[in-house]
Order: sequence, then C-alpha cells, then structure tokens
Amino acid sequence: MMPVQHVFSESESGLIIIDAAFNLVNWNPWFTQRSGIELEDSKGKKLVEIFPILEKSSIEKAVFSAIRNSMSSVVSHTLNRNPFPIKNIVGQVLKQQIIIKPIILGNRERYCLIQIMDISASYSREKQLIEQAKRTKTITKKLAEEKERAQVTLDSIVDAVITTDEKGFVLSMNPAAELLIGVAEEVVQQKQVSAYFKLINEHTRAIIPCPVADCLRSKKIIANDKDHILLGKSKRFSIYNSVSPIINDDGIMLGTVLVFRDVTQSRALNEELNWQASHDSLTGLANRRQFEFNMGVLLSKAKADKLQHHLLYLDLDQFKVVNDTCGHDAGDELLIQITEVLNNKLRKSDVLARLGGDEFGVLLESCSADNALAIANNLRHAVEDFRFGWQTKSFKIGVSIGIAEITGAEAKAAEVLSAADVACYSAKESGRNRVCFHEINASTTSVQQQEMQWVSRIQAALDNDSFELYLQRIQCVNCQNTTSEHYEVLLRKRSVNGDIIPPGAFLPAAERFNLIGSVDTWVIENVFKKLERLRAANKYPDNLILSINLSGSSMANIDLLEKISYLLDESGFPAENFCFEVTETAAIANLKQATVFLSSLRNKGCKVALDDFGSGLSSFAYLKELPIDYLKIDGLFVKDIVVDNIDKAFVEAINQIGQVMNLETIAEFVENDEIMQILTEIGVNYVQGYGIHKPCNFDIVFPTK
Repeated sequence: MMPVQHVFSESESGLIIIDAAFNLVNWNPWFTQRSGIELEDSKGKKLVEIFPILEKSSIEKAVFSAIRNSMSSVVSHTLNRNPFPIKNIVGQVLKQQIIIKPIILGNRERYCLIQIMDISASYSREKQLIEQAKRTKTITKKLAEEKERAQVTLDSIVDAVITTDEKGFVLSMNPAAELLIGVAEEVVQQKQVSAYFKLINEHTRAIIPCPVADCLRSKKIIANDKDHILLGKSKRFSIYNSVSPIINDDGIMLGTVLVFRDVTQSRALNEELNWQASHDSLTGLANRRQFEFNMGVLLSKAKADKLQHHLLYLDLDQFKVVNDTCGHDAGDELLIQITEVLNNKLRKSDVLARLGGDEFGVLLESCSADNALAIANNLRHAVEDFRFGWQTKSFKIGVSIGIAEITGAEAKAAEVLSAADVACYSAKESGRNRVCFHEINASTTSVQQQEMQWVSRIQAALDNDSFELYLQRIQCVNCQNTTSEHYEVLLRKRSVNGDIIPPGAFLPAAERFNLIGSVDTWVIENVFKKLERLRAANKYPDNLILSINLSGSSMANIDLLEKISYLLDESGFPAENFCFEVTETAAIANLKQATVFLSSLRNKGCKVALDDFGSGLSSFAYLKELPIDYLKIDGLFVKDIVVDNIDKAFVEAINQIGQVMNLETIAEFVENDEIMQILTEIGVNYVQGYGIHKPCNFDIVFPTK
C-alpha cells in the first residue's frame, strides 16, 4: 500500500475520498494547502458540512450518483457554478475540472473518489485564444469595411484621382477624373496617362509635359497650384495638380498617384480679388496701394539708370461743390468722367491712380522736368475745359497739381508722395487750378509748420472747451418706423470765421504729437457734462446709447480707464448707455492692451464696438479674442454694394461672421434707399450714414431749453 499512499500524497491534483454515508474519509496535502482546512478537523463530516457552497451543486449530485449508482462524472469549469473554495498562493479561486469516480472494494464496500484538477493555466490560454480569434475576426471585418469605404471615398471625393504603374500606364481613375478628362476609366486603363492628361500654361499657352514622367524619374512629389490648364476632351479647366510616388519598403517604385482639382472658379475669383485689392472699384484705376508699389519699383530704377522720373499729385478743386449739391451719385459719376479725361492726355507708359476721394496720382517714367510740366498743364487744361452736367445743373471743374521728382535718393515711396502732396497744397493755397513744382527740402518744413500750428490750436481748444460734440444716429434695421436713441459721438472744431472743421484736419496732428489721449478725455468728460444737463432738465432719453470713439493710444491709458470708471460711478448713469468704439487697426495693433482695456469697460456694463471692420481683411481670427458687442462694417464696402458684387459679398461675409459670433452688426456709409434695402435683405442689425441721419450738434439733437 506504500506506493499507493505515496501517489495519494504527492499528487499534483486534489484527491478526496468519501464513504457510503457521504462522510469525509481522507484528502491529500494538495487539497489541504489550497483549502486552508486541516484534514483532522474535517474527517467524519459530510462534504456539505465542510463546504456549504456545495449543497445541491453539480458536485454533490455527482457524488451521490457515484456512491448510489456507481456512475462516473466530469464536472467542467464551465458547468461548475459552485466549485470548491480553494485558492492559489495569491488568493485567486482556482479554475477547476472535477472527476468523480465510484470505488467498490472486494467486500462490496462503496466509496467515492473526487479528483480536482487546477486548469487555471489552460483556462487562461483558452481565453486568450478566444480573444485572439475575436480580434482577428474584428480586424478582418474592419479591413473589408475599410477597403469598401476607401473605394466609396475614392468614387465620392471632389478631387480627381488617377493611379499608374511604374511605367506610367493607367491602373484606375475615379469618377471625378473621368469627368475632367472627358473619358471613361475603361478607355484609359493600361494606356499611357500622358495621352489623356494634357496641360498648357495658363498665361503663355505653352504645352507642359505630363508631371507623372517627372515623378517616376525623380521619385519625388511634383505639385503645381498656379498656372496649369487641363485640356479635357471637350472643355478646359484651371487645375491644381500633384503627383506622388508609390514606393514599397524596399525602395522600389510601384507607380504614382495623380491628384488634380478643378479650380477654375476659385482661380477666377482670386484674380478678381487681386484686381480689387490693387484697383479702385469706381474708376478702375490703380489704387493707392498699387500706386505706391509701382512707385517703389520706379525708385529702384531711378537709383540704377539715373534717368529722370516724376510724380504728379492731382486734387480736384470743385468736387465738394458737386458732391454737396447733387449727392454722392453725382460725385461718383464726375470721378468716372474725369478719369476718362485724364487718361486721354497721358502716355501709355504713364500710370494713373486714384489716391483718395477726389485725389489722383500720375507716375511719369523717363520724363524730364520740362515734359512733366507740359503733361501737368495739359491735364489742367483738359479738366478746365471739361463741363460736368447733372440733371439740370452744369459744373466747371478745376484741378490743382503738385509735381515731385523721383531721384532714387528717397528712402520710400511715401516720401515722394508727400513731397508732391505738399506741392499740390501750395497750388491750392496759391489760388487753385494751377501747377506747382516741389522745392527740395520744402516739404518737411511745410508739413511740420502746418502740424505745429495745429498743435497750438488743439491745445487751445482743449483749454477753452472750444471743440464741439456732434451726434449721428445709428438706426435699428428691424424698427425703422421708430426713431432710434443710439448715436455715435463725433468731434468737430469751429474755425475763427465760424466754419466747421472736420476731425481729419486736426486729429493726425493730435496723434503725432501725443495729444490724442487728451482729446479722448475731453470728449468723454464733455459727454457726461451734456448728459448731466439733460438729466437736470428732465430730458434724459430712454434707451439711450452713445458710442464714443477711442484712439489706439488710449488702449494703454490706465488713467483714462480709471476716469471712465469714476465718471460712471459718480454720475450714476447706466453703464449700458455707453458704447466705446475702437478701430479694427488700433485693436489689432495693441491686441493685448486693447483686450484688457475693453474687458474692463464691459465688466462695468458698457458696450464695445469694433469700428471700420474689414479694412484690413485679416482680422477674423482676432474676433474671438476681442471683447466686443458690435461689429461696424467698413463703409468702403457698404457704399458700393448696389453696383459691386464683390463689396456685397464682403458685407455678407462680415455680417455672417458677426451673427454666428452673436455680435450685432452696424453698416456705415448708408447713403440711399437702395443700399438700405440690400442691407435689410442681408440681415445687418443697424445702419448709419447720411441717408439715415446727417451729423448734428449735440445740443440740437438733445436741446435742454
């Protein structure tokens, strides 16, 4: 019996012997170690007394069948919901497979042997195999889905795609490529791509070799987005195209992927936008930006060729009379006709540009001083002889012309332009409708003298409170039948002879000589004084909003911010009655300071407006950073929306951005009912301009007597 006892003791599985009365006879050390129960404490007890969890379990039933019916059983871990509570060394219940066999001795005495095998390791392997099989199935399914999706995507994308082999023969072509090439995929398969993908240069019309061959040769990406035209079977398309090599892990060229896109409309729009950026939309002439660029080129030439070149600066003498008498439409028509008059007197090589409202510039390349003077006088005589008719009225127009030489010694174009401008000013001061040459070193002195004179006049106006506040109504579009109480505060100065001087005449000097902060402070203080008088007279209007302009330098003026806060707290006026306007250019130039300054005003309850928005066309990204309530659309885009679709598109785009960002939009320069109608259709919230309300003195709009 010794070998049997040794096997029983050293077995790598649990062994339990149960007698015919279902009492425990013995179990081996393996079971003691894993159950934590000593054999001596359990002998003679029934199995369910030791392990109550086994009551009515598969194990109990199998033991009964073995003893009573001599039946063997296997209880697998998948069916064994009540296993023996035995654990491994880390305290985890073992996965068990149990074999129960009857034992009948020679004297017919019955016993039952329970063998418990730890199958945790094999269970883990089985589980891993099942998980691996599931993952493999999932991956296979995803690959199939990805393949199908890739094909659907290739068929659906807007870009045209052609794949070739390593010799340039077509392997596949998606529907977009079929449409542009003008032939079906099956026609071009296994044929040279160069026979169907034919290109020419958009400007020279020269044939361009198929880029696939270059890609196959260089094994590099070949791309072009500027000047390629695809010659389709029946149509031509401006395209962007790129070819990428397909190379395997061993560096072997397998073929190429040719991707191209129809950009006919976008390229045409881009050209139109480029033209708009460099030309005046009313006259079709070069604008100031393009003129200064051309002048910069001429400056470089002057340094190199030592030839004489000249610049003419023209300012119409009676333009304001026409504008004020007959309106802006008449003024615009006058400018169009004057443009034709001037062009007829210039050489083909000369560059005529519109520099401002009624100001023009002419570049005279390779032109002596005598010839420049002759051309200037020809222009002056042509304008003098011209008669402008509008309805029943006829006007005689004059022009003052300043001439400056382009020597090449100037640092930049602005210096030449400034010199010619000073000469033009001299022509006006001398009696108008005449030509003046710029005298070397005269411009700086003249400009400085004018600005210095303004400095003393501005300071005197600040000291004597002789500036005047004007108001211009900002009207709600959706309530046009109700007069709005929303106004922009404007600054004016009255001259000694009683004429009203606009801010454009003195604010540049105020900015240059650091007086603009004092001007801003004066405006704000006097707005509060005006409102105090209204309140005292019981005439303070309901729903009042006053928009006050702030200069760029004020964004860094903490004293001014404290002054505004003090006035609000001291006066008790509702902060929502005040809106502070800052121009787009000033806000972006001092973005951090502007953000802090304007945020402080908004925290007090004031509104904030971003003025002249769109003039830079580069600031959409900054809108999310600036704390603003209103977006004022630059009037340069608004005034021509009736006749200029590009300007209309700009206004629509700016308004849409404003609405999406929950900003209320204000359109400036609303001059007539046609503009008003289009802005209403676009969905602009507020409008402002001479067609809505001409600026009036504060005391006229809100009289206190």
